[in-house]
Amino acid sequence: MSDRYNERPDYQHYIEQAQQARAEAMARVGYLAASAVGRAVDAAVRPAQAAFAALAAWRSRRAAAHEILRLDDRLLRDIGLTRADAWAAVDGTLGTRAQDWPPPQPAAYHDIALTTYAAGACNDNGERRHAA
Repeated sequence: MSDRYNERPDYQHYIEQAQQARAEAMARVGYLAASAVGRAVDAAVRPAQAAFAALAAWRSRRAAAHEILRLDDRLLRDIGLTRADAWAAVDGTLGTRAQDWPPPQPAAYHDIALTTYAAGACNDNGERRHAA
């Protein structure tokens, strides 16, 4: 800015307002830039954190399964497990499979063609048939 405007006292108020507005705008731009960088870094780090957490959980499950598999058959039988159940016990899927045991019994077989009603309704040759 030229010195011509700085020397005149009636412009001094406008110059101070412009400098204050510029300082506020620069502070706003700095805040927005810093928050945008923070969000970008957070978005980039979050999948990596999830991957590391999944890896740590897998290692923990693996160690627990190996501890169960180190037990002898008598101890496994005492706690109600077999060697085949070790991974399911660690993963937490053993309880869901246990609910399906024993398997449901099949429904009673009932052939509708042999009932008296169905056989009597069959009238393809003019005679009424009866169930045997």
